[in-house]
This record gives sequence, structure tokens and C-alpha cells, in this order.
Amino acid sequence: MAATHSLDLRMSPKDLINIGVFGALYLVIVYAINMLGFINPAVMLVALAASIVAGGIPFTLFLTRVRHAGMVTVFAIVTAGMLLLTGHPPISFAITVGCALIAEAIIWAGRYRSRRLSVLAYAVYSAWYAGPLMPLFYARDDYFSSPSMQVMGADYISQMQALLSPVTLVAFDVSTVVFGLAGGVLGLRLTRKHFEKAGLA
Repeated sequence: MAATHSLDLRMSPKDLINIGVFGALYLVIVYAINMLGFINPAVMLVALAASIVAGGIPFTLFLTRVRHAGMVTVFAIVTAGMLLLTGHPPISFAITVGCALIAEAIIWAGRYRSRRLSVLAYAVYSAWYAGPLMPLFYARDDYFSSPSMQVMGADYISQMQALLSPVTLVAFDVSTVVFGLAGGVLGLRLTRKHFEKAGLA
């Protein structure tokens, strides 16, 4: 990662291309794995955890191209905006952008060169996964009666209601950071062993 001490927010065409390419790659990986959640709610939680870990690969590669402040936040706005259009609640968009701002501060503290801080940045960014399930804390009935849930069927909804208790939700929210750390480490190792040798990082 290139060193910089400024807070230059200007985006070059190359920056925007990198945001678009890696944002799309991140969404494809996350969405593809989370599709397994249609099997049942228990598989959904496993798929969410797996997608957090797998998402560390494109995100870590993206960070090798981050040269200044703002790129991670724009990445978050683009990806969270797409998820908002597919049915994610507005609070999820706000949480994602908030996580991105903290991640920005972390990689800035490492002058965009610290690999360890890039892992921590991804772990913090991964906390956005708490956002889509946040309505279960304050609008639980509305969540399960929404059209997107109704198409899943009564059995699926019943299983999900039983599984996603407040305790389970809090445990999942905390675990997003843990799985984010695992994803960041995986992404870093693959970057070192394969992508750098291939000239991709």
C-alpha cells in the first residue's frame, strides 16, 4: 500500500474503477454464498459467517489499491446502496457507512501500508452484517410480516423466529468482527502467497 499523510479526497478514474470492480466482486461473493440461506435459517447463519470470511479476499485486495481517504467509504456507499435496492433496511446502509468511516481511520493510522491494520479494518467493516437483522430488535413483527419474508413460507418463518432470539442476534453481531478478522487474515495470506506473485497486489 502506498504511503500518504494527507486527507486528499480527490478520486482519480483509476480509483473509481477499482471501487467499482472490487465492489462488484465483493457483492457477487457475498450474495452467492448467502443464497445458501434459502435452505433454512440455521444454514443462513452459517452462510453469513462464511461470506464474511470469503469477503475478506476481495476487500483485502481492494485495500492494496487504496491510496487516500474516502475510497473505502465510497466502496461502502456503492455496495450498501446496491443492497438497499435489493431490500436491506435503511439502518443497514447507515451502519455500513459508519463502519467504513472507522475502517478509513484505521488504515489511515497505518499510512495505508500496515497489513495488520488492514486486517483490523476489514474486521470493523464486517460489522455491517449486523445491519440487515437490526429490525429484529425494534420491529420484529413487521420484519416477519414483510413481503420478502412471506415468500419464504410459514415453516421457514417459524424456524427463523425460534432461532433468532435476542441472545442469538447479539452473539451474531459480536461474531461479525471475529469472522471479519478471519477473513482479513485469509485475504492477507492469499495476497502474500498468490496475488503479489501474480502482480495483482
